[in-house]
Amino acid sequence: MKSIISKLTMAAAALFAAATFAPEAQAAKITLDGYGYYALGTKVTYYNKSSAPAQSGAYKSLGADYYHKITYEMDFITNRSGYGSGSLSYEFWAMPYYGSTTGIILMTRGLKPMAGGQSVKSLTKSGLGVFLDARRFPEQNIWEYTGSGWKFRDSLTFTRKIWL
Repeated sequence: MKSIISKLTMAAAALFAAATFAPEAQAAKITLDGYGYYALGTKVTYYNKSSAPAQSGAYKSLGADYYHKITYEMDFITNRSGYGSGSLSYEFWAMPYYGSTTGIILMTRGLKPMAGGQSVKSLTKSGLGVFLDARRFPEQNIWEYTGSGWKFRDSLTFTRKIWL
């Protein structure tokens, strides 16, 4: 019996030591840097649920809706940490007011994980995105997939309200 208690005590001490000295898990510091750009197409088409344009990243399908062509670009997306990121979701949103923290997702594109210190230059994504037919503030967001789901990393909000 004494031997079992001794082994359990040693095991508990080893676990405590490992937990105390284990490196802390941190999320990568992903940033949008430089200038952003977007262009919106004028042709609008309705897609039903079965033919809705495929998305990637955090959202795979935005469902049945009216869509038009969207192109958006960022000068740089940078991982400012010393370790790799999870998968990324580079998104185009419509915000109801400048400084809003919630809005409507119009288009999303997945990006591969970035190594620590890596930067991607002139990242351009095009495709079909939701057509709102409403005036909103365009915004580009970057999200990272972590062990606890998608986490917001950075955004660029354009200061002029336009028809999206």
